[in-house]
Amino acid sequence: MKEIPSPCISVCQYDSKGVCFGCRRTVDEAGNWSKYTNEEKEAIVKELSLRRNVEGEEPTVFLR
Repeated sequence: MKEIPSPCISVCQYDSKGVCFGCRRTVDEAGNWSKYTNEEKEAIVKELSLRRNVEGEEPTVFLR
């Protein structure tokens, strides 16, 4: 089975709830991506289009 690639687009800035403005993954999802199974990655990717950042917030850098 082919590995599901990271959806990262190299923005890596997060809102106050920890959702990336670039790929919409949470801080934990981005940090643990390589540890997930393909099934877990697929489930996360399906959710990303439904996620929204906190309204009115500007991107801020979050260092992992």
